[in-house]
Amino acid sequence: MSGFTAKYLTRVDTNDVRFTDVLYKEGNDYNATTGVFTCRIPGIYWFSATLYGNSGAYCNILLYGAKRAFVGYPGGAYATGTVSEVIRLRHDDRVHVGRCTNPGSLHFNDLNTFSGVLVKADG
Repeated sequence: MSGFTAKYLTRVDTNDVRFTDVLYKEGNDYNATTGVFTCRIPGIYWFSATLYGNSGAYCNILLYGAKRAFVGYPGGAYATGTVSEVIRLRHDDRVHVGRCTNPGSLHFNDLNTFSGVLVKADG
């Protein structure tokens, strides 16, 4: 089995973020230091990211740096946005949240979460 849920968004650099407080971890596939999930068991995975902030903040779920889905909120203060994505992963594929637009509008706290779980293993 493989899965995780992490919270507490922190800023890594200008456009990237990571979730540092791991609430649940099955296997060692999510690295809270880097904010990256590395696939150990090939198969179909479900990922979800929830972000909390002010208007104009967007982030992406990325597979090897390529955008798969984005989450954000176009208007309003203290808004929440959630996105889920089902992705088939191969061994050593890497998934994380990043390439944020207007990350200064994000609230860097424990209301932000990133989760992933193996739905069906290949084979």
